[in-house]
Amino acid sequence: MMHFANADEGEVDWQLDQFDAATAGIPGERSTSNSAAVLWHPRAHRDWVRPGTILYGASPTGVARHVEGFGLRAAMTLTSRIIGVQTLSPQETVGYGRTFEVDRPMRIGVVACGYADGYPRHARTGTPVAVDGVRTRVVGRVSMDMLSVDLTPCPEAGIGSSVELWGDQVRVDEVAEASGTIGYELMCALARRVPVVVAADAGAAGKRGEHVAA
Repeated sequence: MMHFANADEGEVDWQLDQFDAATAGIPGERSTSNSAAVLWHPRAHRDWVRPGTILYGASPTGVARHVEGFGLRAAMTLTSRIIGVQTLSPQETVGYGRTFEVDRPMRIGVVACGYADGYPRHARTGTPVAVDGVRTRVVGRVSMDMLSVDLTPCPEAGIGSSVELWGDQVRVDEVAEASGTIGYELMCALARRVPVVVAADAGAAGKRGEHVAA
């Protein structure tokens, strides 16, 4: 068995040649494929494979567009709800440090999720979220227990509206890219205080996990 040092770029053939030379004449099954090799390097599949992040529907490169067309679905969804709504005027600001200044009248939704739940503190303004199924963006800094979102694209949204922080509508890799990290870290970083709901999915065999920030 081997694990590629770099399975998502052009060194796979060389690494496979080294592995084959080192194991020549040794009996037994071979396994060389991680998630990236499963997707892009059929020569590396050998006797059995070891998919990791693609089991969760995430990209092994950390870039969501790299896995478009493979039919991957999010196995983990992080959701919450809007717990407050504010209508702001131009020049008013959102969040600690006043990092986001409103340039037009804007409805802002306050979401019950923050970095204490495992949402990335460094998620910048513009990080995608989905409110009632409509994609919009985070605005201002993420705080310990809350974050703010722009409700302009979803004027019907209000207190109690559902917010997908990552899942099928907003890929975890999109959030990671906007936060300067990788999807692996986000999926590992959810706090124990976030309830886990294992939900049956009528569209696929098995079940999917939903993490709900209360």
